[in-house]
Amino acid sequence: MLHYAVVFFVIAIIAALLGFGGIAGSATEIAKILFFVF
Repeated sequence: MLHYAVVFFVIAIIAALLGFGGIAGSATEIAKILFFVF
Protein backbone atom coordinates (compact mmCIF):
# COMPACT_ATOMS: atom_id res chain seq x y z
CA MET A 1 0.00 0.00 0.00
CA LEU A 2 2.98 2.29 0.43
CA HIS A 3 3.36 2.02 -3.33
CA TYR A 4 -0.06 3.65 -3.77
CA ALA A 5 0.94 6.50 -1.46
CA VAL A 6 4.01 7.14 -3.62
CA VAL A 7 1.91 6.99 -6.79
CA PHE A 8 -0.59 9.55 -5.47
CA PHE A 9 2.31 11.75 -4.34
CA VAL A 10 3.80 11.70 -7.85
CA ILE A 11 0.37 12.46 -9.34
CA ALA A 12 0.08 15.42 -6.95
CA ILE A 13 3.47 16.77 -8.01
CA ILE A 14 2.66 16.46 -11.71
CA ALA A 15 -0.79 18.03 -11.25
CA ALA A 16 0.73 20.92 -9.29
CA LEU A 17 3.29 21.54 -12.03
CA LEU A 18 0.54 21.58 -14.65
CA GLY A 19 -1.58 23.96 -12.59
CA PHE A 20 -4.35 21.64 -11.41
CA GLY A 21 -4.51 22.82 -7.80
CA GLY A 22 -7.65 20.95 -6.77
CA ILE A 23 -6.43 17.62 -8.12
CA ALA A 24 -3.02 18.15 -6.52
CA GLY A 25 -4.60 18.88 -3.14
CA SER A 26 -6.84 15.83 -3.32
CA ALA A 27 -4.01 13.52 -4.38
CA THR A 28 -1.81 14.87 -1.60
CA GLU A 29 -4.49 14.19 1.02
CA ILE A 30 -5.03 10.64 -0.30
CA ALA A 31 -1.27 10.01 -0.26
CA LYS A 32 -0.97 11.26 3.32
CA ILE A 33 -3.86 9.08 4.49
CA LEU A 34 -2.44 5.99 2.77
CA PHE A 35 1.03 6.71 4.14
CA PHE A 36 -0.15 6.99 7.76
CA VAL A 37 -2.58 4.06 7.55
CA PHE A 38 -0.01 1.71 6.02
